[in-house]
Amino acid sequence: MPTGVAAVAVLVLGGLFFLGTRLPGILSPVAAPSGTPTVVETPTPSPTPTPTSTAGPQLAGSYVWNELRGGECISPFTSAWQQKFTVVDCAAAHSAQVTSRGSLGDDPAAAFPGQAGVAAQLNLLCQQSGAFDPALLAAYPDVVWQAAYPVTDAQWKAGMRDYYCFVSRTSSGPITGNFAAPGFAVPAVPAVPATPSSE
Repeated sequence: MPTGVAAVAVLVLGGLFFLGTRLPGILSPVAAPSGTPTVVETPTPSPTPTPTSTAGPQLAGSYVWNELRGGECISPFTSAWQQKFTVVDCAAAHSAQVTSRGSLGDDPAAAFPGQAGVAAQLNLLCQQSGAFDPALLAAYPDVVWQAAYPVTDAQWKAGMRDYYCFVSRTSSGPITGNFAAPGFAVPAVPAVPATPSSE
């Protein structure tokens, strides 16, 4: 084989070898390295706050009178005018129950109807037909009701317009069960007419 042909053959083989070592990079080029990798943050959803319920009776515990919502079973019970009440499970024996809480109106311009005017309205509001479970009324024939409500013009002007109806027994004996009739809702209260008062 002439020397020139041999030299060309060596060059061709060397070129093929060099090309073979570069072939994988040519067929699948390596991505150029970037400076700092970019981090894409996925927003974390904020936890949904658990709403504080303001409907239905309070859970067992001690509450100031104006924290009662209606439906709470109370023990012990002295009168509707206590400053604090202990709420207990209605399935356990208890002394009384807040059968309802309602409003006497929210018109800030409304005149105070006087203690007698409010008391007259409460005779109807606290003893409404359908407000009590008839089975419990039959089981406790000595049940009586009491109410707490605004009694002065100063309380009325301060926005104290709610009333609270309670049931207990004249014998002071225990009650077991829920006096509130299932599904009973306190209806809207008509405006209480103002009457002359010596308050």
